[in-house]
Amino acid sequence: MVDNSLSSARPLGVLDNKPVARRDLVGPSDRTDFFKFSLKRSSNVNFQLSNLQANADLLLLNRAGKAIARSRKGGKQAEQITRQLQSGTYYVQVLGRGSKSTRYKLSGSATAGDGGDGGGGGGGSNGNGTRSNPFDLGTLNGGSVARSRDTAGTSDAENKFYKFRLGQISDLSIALSQVSGGGTMRLYNDTNRNGVLDFNESTIDSGDGSVSSNRPISAVFPSTETYFLQVVRDFSSSTMQYDITFNTTQFPGNIPTDPGSEPTTAFNLGSLSKGGRLEAKDYVGRVDENDLYRFTLNETGQVTFGKADVAGDINTNVTIYQDKNNNNILDSNESLGSLIGANGSVNLQAGAYYVLANQSNVNNTAYSLSISA
Repeated sequence: MVDNSLSSARPLGVLDNKPVARRDLVGPSDRTDFFKFSLKRSSNVNFQLSNLQANADLLLLNRAGKAIARSRKGGKQAEQITRQLQSGTYYVQVLGRGSKSTRYKLSGSATAGDGGDGGGGGGGSNGNGTRSNPFDLGTLNGGSVARSRDTAGTSDAENKFYKFRLGQISDLSIALSQVSGGGTMRLYNDTNRNGVLDFNESTIDSGDGSVSSNRPISAVFPSTETYFLQVVRDFSSSTMQYDITFNTTQFPGNIPTDPGSEPTTAFNLGSLSKGGRLEAKDYVGRVDENDLYRFTLNETGQVTFGKADVAGDINTNVTIYQDKNNNNILDSNESLGSLIGANGSVNLQAGAYYVLANQSNVNNTAYSLSISA
């Protein structure tokens, strides 16, 4: 199919405030369509997927093909993604779900807007720092973004809020400096993907800073989320003044969509023949605890599984399964074993297999998983 890969994506051209629309079909025989577009300047981008007769998802991908936003409603509901992006090249993916085909209409437009410098120097941002209108730092693509002499108090109205995204899986560090008094940082991800920091969303990391000490937030996180940071003054007397720096070191993945956690949503790595090799680079941790992959072994033989924790916490768990009763559930008695150490081999019959990579919800890891025959 002409539009089934990034290299053959259908062009949408330079996106601006003049809407563009494309119509097509996805289904079991043509599962996915890719579209390519570019932005000349920082812009607020909006895409809608409508006129559905069956379930389909909408994904926004960066230049490397990594998902940076997704809309995954059920049934025939229309999908929508709104995101602030820096200038550059991006992709939109329409992904059919289930056993039925559906026609669709994809609509997109962009309006100019200041999304910060996206990493590497300045500290430009939209917003006024409130919960409902946080400082928007845009997409952090490596390097540092800093702000100077911000202030925070103890009430929600006096707290400072920041919003940002990650261009790739990143080792993220957020630090306070030049602090008058003392303050706490709380990091959240937009769990329900509504673009707002809701009061029921839980902290995924924290740090603090004072005149005499500094405990940065430091962990690996994926690019599939929108993040919010809240800075709170520790004491009720007066407000705190501080500088804040966001540092990111990128560890690019190679999986264009977030692997699911069930056989029906597992990411298909494809077929494996003798002498072949499959590789998955992604993230597991507090934000996304499980990644499940599927592959098909074309002939009976020895298969070697390898795992490396590229960044963050060590000891990503890797378990091999075969859905022997074909019920799309991985029962405990269908486990063929777990990977102990950096690699291990097992003799397998030809057929379909699953590999689960997961971390406890207190750890965060960028990993590399290889499967070779």
